[in-house]
Amino acid sequence: MGRRWVTSAGTIAAIAAEDRQVADRVFGSADAVALGGWPGATTGRAWASAERFAEDVAAGAIAVDVTVVMYDPEGWEATPLPERLDPLTHIAAFGELARSNGYSVMVTPHPNLVSVPGSVHAPRAGETREAAYLRSGIVEASAAIADVYETQAQNHQRDPATYRAFVRETARLARLANPDVQVLSGLSTHPGYPATAEMLRDAWECVRDVVDGHYLSLARRRLPSVAARFLSMTVDGAR
Repeated sequence: MGRRWVTSAGTIAAIAAEDRQVADRVFGSADAVALGGWPGATTGRAWASAERFAEDVAAGAIAVDVTVVMYDPEGWEATPLPERLDPLTHIAAFGELARSNGYSVMVTPHPNLVSVPGSVHAPRAGETREAAYLRSGIVEASAAIADVYETQAQNHQRDPATYRAFVRETARLARLANPDVQVLSGLSTHPGYPATAEMLRDAWECVRDVVDGHYLSLARRRLPSVAARFLSMTVDGAR
């Protein structure tokens, strides 16, 4: 199997508008998961709420071509407060329900879960958010039930040393919990600051020996040209 890429159909379409050849090479194979579908890719769908996923399963509201389901709990309104405050329980519930219905499971928890007011995983005095996340058990709970776990490390991608250290430690914890889990790291064209193709390439390069692939996002469809240029730099190593 080649390097795994995961992204939304909207992101692929935006990149394809810039460089269709690169989009097809990177995302046009079964190694890629397209959330929403894309020709040649494995079709996935994402939920920010385990409760909503359970409702959709019960209602038969998931398209038959979806084979990968992704749980993306974050410290945002899209994830219900009980799930933000108790991510371990809801990660396990999502994964168990998904597996019982024959889906492959991807879990992509954001480190900002530990910063939700009232969280039992809140950073201790002098502790960084990332250190609290590593201590929380969220990585291990995700990997234990998942086929694919993603580290949302994109906020650090302009600092390759910090990016690598965080991703490497999450990968270690994930593989201790499940030696068969695939580990991805996040890359974004706008993770709170403008990215360049060179920045993305450097972050990609610094963890190639650590991860099995990447989740690529375009925040609000920003900078698809940057993403296309980045992928054109790395396409030979992306497959």
